[in-house]
Amino acid sequence: MADLLKTPIHLPISKPRALALALLAGVVLLAYLAVIAPLQALTRNYADSVGDLQFRLERYRKIAQDKERVLEQLEAIKLAGQQDEHYLTRATAALASADLQTLIKETVSKAGGELTSTQVIPERKEDRFTRVAVKVRMNGRTEVIREVLYDFESSTPFLFVQNLNIRPIRMPRNPASRQPQALLKLSVDFDVVGYMRTE
Repeated sequence: MADLLKTPIHLPISKPRALALALLAGVVLLAYLAVIAPLQALTRNYADSVGDLQFRLERYRKIAQDKERVLEQLEAIKLAGQQDEHYLTRATAALASADLQTLIKETVSKAGGELTSTQVIPERKEDRFTRVAVKVRMNGRTEVIREVLYDFESSTPFLFVQNLNIRPIRMPRNPASRQPQALLKLSVDFDVVGYMRTE
């Protein structure tokens, strides 16, 4: 009797019970595929997004810490750029003089004046700058002269008009008329001066 109790009893599994176990396993698998697997994928995506955002946040914190230094550097760059715009930027005074002569011709022509001559004045050092100048002789009506001088004085890079000398050009008197001589044009001599940085 004792030997009978020690022997394991193997009960055969009935077909309905096996089918129920298979259905239960299928439901569990289906629940895993439909709910748990997508949730795990979503969790992984969120974890990746959080990691990326943390990396960006750390980078932005570093940028924010350097904000003052970066702003100072930016201001210095802007100031340097503005200062460079105020000066002639060619490599040599000869090239700067050639550019200046071209600008003079274009300015006088645009205003409707008559350019008689241009002559390069030898450059000279002034402190940390090189003075580049061109002597100009032109003819034109009053409004033409005014426009030319204004264009030079308001240009970038900075240009200066010096040694201005204005003389009237009169028409010959008509012997048949008793009217005084009429002013047609003005003859103008002046120097156009710009500066190059030598630092």
